[in-house]
Amino acid sequence: MAFSENWKTIMDEVADFSRHNSGIVWFRGHCNSTFSLNSGLFRLRIGNQISEYLSLENQMFNYFKSLGYLQSLDEKDEWTIVYSMQHHGLRTRLLDWSESFLVSLFFANLGWNTGSCSIWMINPESLNAASIGTSEIKLPTKNGFLTKHADSNIKSRAIYPNKSNSRIVAQHGVFTVQGNSLTPLEKEFSETLFSSNSLKRIDLTYEVREDVLNYLKLNGINHFSLFPDLDGLSKYINDTHINPAWL
Repeated sequence: MAFSENWKTIMDEVADFSRHNSGIVWFRGHCNSTFSLNSGLFRLRIGNQISEYLSLENQMFNYFKSLGYLQSLDEKDEWTIVYSMQHHGLRTRLLDWSESFLVSLFFANLGWNTGSCSIWMINPESLNAASIGTSEIKLPTKNGFLTKHADSNIKSRAIYPNKSNSRIVAQHGVFTVQGNSLTPLEKEFSETLFSSNSLKRIDLTYEVREDVLNYLKLNGINHFSLFPDLDGLSKYINDTHINPAWL
């Protein structure tokens, strides 16, 4: 079955954005188009003071490092510990992005049962130019994560993480590190990123969901391709061998 005209329009929008940004684009999928670009830490409703979030961030970091001692966490630098926290589901100021549109589409589809989902696209170099005055995207390797982010004026920026596990490699994973403004990324820089066409959200209405499923299948994107471990394999086998009507 051919793809719908609505899907072709969406693909043209993605291609146009990528072309405008010379192919330097990161993607993030949301199963609900109302979701903001807030990291797990800042999605919590702790209060209106950044000090409350910083206190929790410090407590969770130190607790994770202390109880993870037998996993050799004491030997790792602070950034590697934060990557591990994010990987295992703790609330951090890291926000997951991917260098692959297909990966973001997969995650937008997860949990999408009604209404609209969305794909966010950002030029990470433009983000850093607005945030830290240089378009360079660094791979942080030194200690000082907690000290650095205690600065109330620090802004969100894009980083390359260490590809320390098979999932982040399979998902072409990258991160933005949220700053301390207590505002989501899409509002943090006012209209600067939007007006320069460096940040954009595309909403996908439910009528194109069949297109999304077909596109993912055609490109071999599934749980096992993005979660190349036994958990991902088990979910993939469930998806392919169990009829939803049996559940």
